Amino acid sequence: MKTNSKESKVKILVLITGSIAAVRIPLLVSQLVKDNYEIKCVISENAEKLIQPISLSILSRNTCILERDQWSYLQTRPLHIDLCDWADFLIIAPLTATTLSKWVSGNADGLISSILIANNKPIIVAPAMNTKMWLNRAVQNNCKCLQDFPNVLLLKPSEGILACDEIGVGKMPPNDLIQLALTFVQIQNRNQCYKDLLNKEFLITGGCTSEKIDAARKITNNSSGTMGLMLAQVARFRGAEVKYIHGPLKHPQDITEGIKSVEIENSNDLIMAIEKEISKCDYFIMNAAVADFRVSGDTSKKISKSKFDHFLNKNIEFVPDILKEISKVKKENQIFIGFCTFTGSIERARKTIKEKIILKGCDLIFANPIDIDDQGFGPFAKNEGWLFDKRDMENHIEKTSKIELANNLINQIISTNK
Repeated sequence: MKTNSKESKVKILVLITGSIAAVRIPLLVSQLVKDNYEIKCVISENAEKLIQPISLSILSRNTCILERDQWSYLQTRPLHIDLCDWADFLIIAPLTATTLSKWVSGNADGLISSILIANNKPIIVAPAMNTKMWLNRAVQNNCKCLQDFPNVLLLKPSEGILACDEIGVGKMPPNDLIQLALTFVQIQNRNQCYKDLLNKEFLITGGCTSEKIDAARKITNNSSGTMGLMLAQVARFRGAEVKYIHGPLKHPQDITEGIKSVEIENSNDLIMAIEKEISKCDYFIMNAAVADFRVSGDTSKKISKSKFDHFLNKNIEFVPDILKEISKVKKENQIFIGFCTFTGSIERARKTIKEKIILKGCDLIFANPIDIDDQGFGPFAKNEGWLFDKRDMENHIEKTSKIELANNLINQIISTNK
């Protein structure tokens, strides 16, 4: 979420502690500055051994603050209080096991731990450490305590190759995901709605499916999978357990970590993946853009152009309506939401949309237009739409970014009685 002017710049305090992942923070600071945030960095003594404070000063356009500056004679009031008052939002990345322990136990023996204890602003937390350290019972207990803090958005570490050459859980989340979380907490700060989906399970589909025509061709569509991905990440940020079933994602940013995902190719893959998970969820959001047609004949060989028309006419068939079929096993306590696109005016589309709710057996349908400039398909396109229920509800959600639309839509879904 970029800010527009110097007067309206959002102020971000970035706290950096001594994990090897600290080497990634200068790139994060640089990107945040490019997005017109005002940034101040505070670096621990151990993190100073990994990155130079001067690089953070230059990249942030503000002097990098050191742990030993806490009680400098140049300060006119306690520095940790001053910084907490200055910031709109905080990011601590990476968070080490030591700093985590100090934070949750109220040990304010340094500048960063004092800031963490004094702070009541929204804070994004990105731990990074060795797998054995992360899985240690004491660290996990501290992590559980931290999740109870109302102003904390915890981005748990991901799995991969660590600095010690081991493969396991402990990697700091990608910078792109940290920035997405920052956009989210800005939205949530306005809506004042935090962690309201704890103990809820979401099953979300997204992206396009494709169907083979022959060895060289396929039927697909323009969906990038971004809307489904934003719905999945927003639900996860708000505390839900999320499973995201998707076709190939066409998004340039690294923002898929932290959610359980299953990649599929065609409609058969999609329906099998849904059937495996559908009984476990509280909310099912069918956002996948399923190809409308498929070929029933042999697709293992390339069809020559001279025979192509005949082959298609003989073998083309409609893909079954997946939401309609899945709705037959819907439980009383589940809420199913469908998506549909339309062109033209909502006045002309309204009758068809309401008929689809009944036909598909879902509780709600979100209908969004795709024939408006800067809207619809694409990772950075904006979106708007209308949410309908089986009765007379019709709520318009205004055009906005896809992450804000996802948040607004989830607000509507969880507040709507079936």
